[in-house]
Amino acid sequence: MFPAKYLSYLLLILVLSMTSNVYAEFYRWVDNTGTIHYSDSLPPAESQKKQELLNDTGRVVKTIPAPKTVGEIEEVQRLAKLEKLKKQKTEKAEHRDRVLLAMYLTVEDIELVRDERIETVESAIRITMIRKNRFTNKLDELNSSEQRLKANGNNTPSWLTKSRKHYKEQLANVDDILAIKEKEKLVIKKRFAGDINRYLELKDPELAAE
Repeated sequence: MFPAKYLSYLLLILVLSMTSNVYAEFYRWVDNTGTIHYSDSLPPAESQKKQELLNDTGRVVKTIPAPKTVGEIEEVQRLAKLEKLKKQKTEKAEHRDRVLLAMYLTVEDIELVRDERIETVESAIRITMIRKNRFTNKLDELNSSEQRLKANGNNTPSWLTKSRKHYKEQLANVDDILAIKEKEKLVIKKRFAGDINRYLELKDPELAAE
């Protein structure tokens, strides 16, 4: 008894010998048990497996890969997305380099723009501090009025309570604005530090390393 794989080869030889004068193509595939099959047509049940198309001399003329699984398709999509993001990041960096070289002639030019941006933020901080001081003084006045009323045995009127609440809320809002502006200053300094370093790399890599 010949093994199954040898029988498959013999079958192929027999089929080819019967069609020696006719050009033909045959499919070759491996089933779930590892058995190799040859046929001039592919059974529908085997269409999801890798297949090879052979010519009448037994040479592989085409390989048909098995359809990708859902997991494989998702992985291909994930890698494509990563590649797209990588390309976008590279294009963004190249655009930034072009802008740096086009906008500035020296590092001092970059520092000048940086200082102007910081001064704009600091100006907003100074104005906000004036508002804070005004609200603080007003709240102090309301607190003093309440203390005098209590010293004379009077209750705190509703208008005074509402006014105190109002100015406390205003002070809280002002503190939030000041915190945002301080963070904005740090962001500006960090961004321009990166711009200066990159500018030096583009102009003179050795100078940037120092």
